[in-house]
Amino acid sequence: MTLYRHELKMNRLSFVVWFLGVASMCAFCIFLFPMIDESMGDLSDAFASMGSFSAAFGMDQLPITTLEGFFGTEIGTIYALGGGMYAALLGIGALSKEESAHTAEFLHTLTLSRCGILTGKLTAIVTLLAAFGLLHYGVFVGASALIGESIDMKSLTLFTLAQSLCQLELAAVCFALSALSKRSGLGVGLGMALVLYVLDLVSRITDKAQFLQYITPFSYANATDIFVSQGIEVIPACIGGGVTLLALAAAYFIYTKRDIAA
Repeated sequence: MTLYRHELKMNRLSFVVWFLGVASMCAFCIFLFPMIDESMGDLSDAFASMGSFSAAFGMDQLPITTLEGFFGTEIGTIYALGGGMYAALLGIGALSKEESAHTAEFLHTLTLSRCGILTGKLTAIVTLLAAFGLLHYGVFVGASALIGESIDMKSLTLFTLAQSLCQLELAAVCFALSALSKRSGLGVGLGMALVLYVLDLVSRITDKAQFLQYITPFSYANATDIFVSQGIEVIPACIGGGVTLLALAAAYFIYTKRDIAA
C-alpha cells in the first residue's frame, strides 16, 4: 500500500498535465461544434465521399454535422491518441525508471517481494487509467450539456470503456517491456502507441489489411464504429484482453527472474 501511494504521488503531476491537455482539446472541439454545424452542412457529403480518407476516419459512416459524427471523427481521435500515449508512458516507465534513476537498490531493501513491487506499481497504473477515463467521461457529458446538445449515452459509455481497455492493453505491453529494460524507454512507448494507431487507419483504408484489426487495440475502441453499431467488436476486444493478461504474466515472470541493476 505504501508503494501504491508513492506511485500515485510520483505520477500525479504527469496525470494532471496529460488530463488537462487532452481534456481541454476535446472540450474545445465540442464547444466548436455549434459553429461547425452551421457552416459545414454543405460539405458533409463531400467529406463522406473522399474515398480512403473518409474510410480511415469514419466520415463515410456518420455525418460530421451530428455531434455523434463529429465526436467519432474528431474528438474520439484526440482522446484515443492522447490516452494511448499516456498509457504507454505509464507502462514503459513503471519499472525501468528504477534502474535508470539508480533507485532500484533502495526499492529492493524494502520489506516487499518482487511480486509485491510489481503489484503495487500495476495497481497504481490501473487506478490512474481508471481516473483518466472517468474524468474524461465527465468532460464529454458536461461539455455536450453546455452547448445544449444531446449525445447517445450508451455509445459514449461503451466508447469510454473500450478506450480504457485499449489503454490498459498498451500499458500492459509497455509494462512487460519495462520489466526487460534497464533504461527509460519513453520513445519506445510513444512510438508503439503511434504505430498501432496508424495500423488501425491502414486496416480501414484497404481490405487487404483488415487482418491488422486483430493486432492493434485501437480497432475495437474506434469511436465511429461504436457510435454506428452501439456495440464493441467482441473478437478484437477479447484478443486485446488476452494480450493484456499475457503481457502482465510476462512482466511478472521476467522481473522475478532477472538481475536488477542498482
